[in-house]
Amino acid sequence: MAEIHTPYASLKKLLSLLNGFVAMSGIILVGLGIGGKCGEASVTGVLGLSSAYLLHVGNLCLVMGCVTVLLSCAGWYGVTKESRGMLLFLKCCGVNNYTDFSGSSFEMTTGHTYPRGCCKSIGTVTCDGRNVSTNVIHQKGCFHKLLKITKTQSFTLSGGSLGAAAIQLPGILATLLLFIKLG
Repeated sequence: MAEIHTPYASLKKLLSLLNGFVAMSGIILVGLGIGGKCGEASVTGVLGLSSAYLLHVGNLCLVMGCVTVLLSCAGWYGVTKESRGMLLFLKCCGVNNYTDFSGSSFEMTTGHTYPRGCCKSIGTVTCDGRNVSTNVIHQKGCFHKLLKITKTQSFTLSGGSLGAAAIQLPGILATLLLFIKLG
C-alpha cells in the first residue's frame, strides 16, 4: 500500500532532519572539546602559561556538545513518538481550536473528532473522542498560547543576552587597549 503524504508527515520529517543537524553539530562540538583537551600541552608550550585560561574552552565545548546532543535526541523522540506533552503543558487542542481535526486523516482513520491529548482529564469515560463540551476538552488552539510564551521568553532571553554583553564589553575594551599598547 502506498504511503500517504500529508503536510503533517512532511513536517515530521523536516523536524526529524533538523534535529539530526542539531545532533551533528553537538557531536562536532564534543569532538572539538576532546581535541582541545588532548592538545593542552602543545597550547601551553606554544603560547606559554599566561594563556592557560584558553584550556577551559575544551571543557566548555564538551559540555555544550553533550547538552546539544541530549536536547536534540529529546526533540527527535518527541517528534517521532508524537508526544502530547506540549498539548498537556499548554492545555490546548489543535492549531486554532479542536475543530482543526475535522475531515483530517486522523478523523477518517479513528472516527474521533479530536485526539485524547485534547482532553482535560485523559482517563475519564466522557472523553471519548466525540464529546466536545467545554468541561471535557480544551477548546482553544495552541498557536496563540505558544506565540505568547515565545514572545515572553524571547524578551527574557534577549534581556539576559544584552546584560551579559554589557558585562563583557569592558573586558573586551580593556583587552583591545592592552593589545594595541603591546602591539
